[in-house]
Amino acid sequence: MKKIIEFIKEKSYYFLAITLIIFIILIILGSCSNKSGNSYEKIEENMVNAAKKYYETRKNKLPKQDNGVVKVNIGTLVDEELLAEVYDPKNKNSTCSGYVEVTKVGNEYSYVPFLTCKGNYEPKYLTDIIKNVKTDEYGNGVYTINNELVYKGDDVKNYLSFNNQLWRIVKMDGEGDIKLVLATKTEESYPWDEAYNSEAEYNAGITTSYLHTAIRKTLNDYYEKNFTTESKAKIVPKNLCVGKYNENDAFDVNKECAIIKENEKIGLLTATDYQNASLDMKCTNLNSKECANYNYLAENDNISTWIINIYEGNTYGVFYLDKTISRSDSSNYLFINPVIYITSNSIISKGSGTINNPFIVK
Repeated sequence: MKKIIEFIKEKSYYFLAITLIIFIILIILGSCSNKSGNSYEKIEENMVNAAKKYYETRKNKLPKQDNGVVKVNIGTLVDEELLAEVYDPKNKNSTCSGYVEVTKVGNEYSYVPFLTCKGNYEPKYLTDIIKNVKTDEYGNGVYTINNELVYKGDDVKNYLSFNNQLWRIVKMDGEGDIKLVLATKTEESYPWDEAYNSEAEYNAGITTSYLHTAIRKTLNDYYEKNFTTESKAKIVPKNLCVGKYNENDAFDVNKECAIIKENEKIGLLTATDYQNASLDMKCTNLNSKECANYNYLAENDNISTWIINIYEGNTYGVFYLDKTISRSDSSNYLFINPVIYITSNSIISKGSGTINNPFIVK
């Protein structure tokens, strides 16, 4: 035994040296196995870094207008020696494809990677999820209305996490962009407008021009203060339908869209958004109490908001939603649930659409 111990002591430096060499070799092999990263997330990070370096010397190729978009693909980044050949971490014999999308947001740029490693890692688009939603035995689900895919019912899996906020998917429009309403009302209340109105003879607000209203300024201020650059890059400007109703009118998208404010990045729900969310066939008029039945926009106190449509009977009345639709003077202070549209290119990283496991926008 003594001789064995002495032998080990004599040879310990050799064992240590051999172990160290093996360790170094393993590190080198690991780093060489995929120079673009050994995980999909790392590859995407490398893609973004490479794209930023690419445009550092090509600023003239970046978009000039707000919300303008350019793309640079992996092949170009590899050719410019800014990115190593991208191999699938799960199949080292297979290369991956993809691109980085660059969007101008104010004075900044957002970089979003789109990576495809066939069979193992591919973009999961929100549009495809919405298209594949089936109705359950109670009728909850997605319906086609006027070339749009609309969520209807009181038990729909339309919760979505975006900008570190919880939203609900209202619909996917004909262009594939997705309309969202904030799932919780704002902590503060706001007037729709407070300007002096000669018809009312007090500061009842003026609703005849949405452009100049206090609510538009409030919403735009909310947009500027509450969304990150990366989130703003995914928000799509849309035309807002700010048309007029009387209290007993039938819901009518053409009536709503008789007056339009173009290219707005944030807005409010319309009357027909509320109607379309209900499964009750008797939900036909603004004053139909049945609209609150089987309707996720009426199921709890989290949705309590001014809507964007105004009252036809005077120049200071506006409608609001709190389980049912009612009319109020625009100078009153009420909560809001802001509405935005996100791009049809929105990718989901995970989630099932429930409140406890919402879809998460990547």
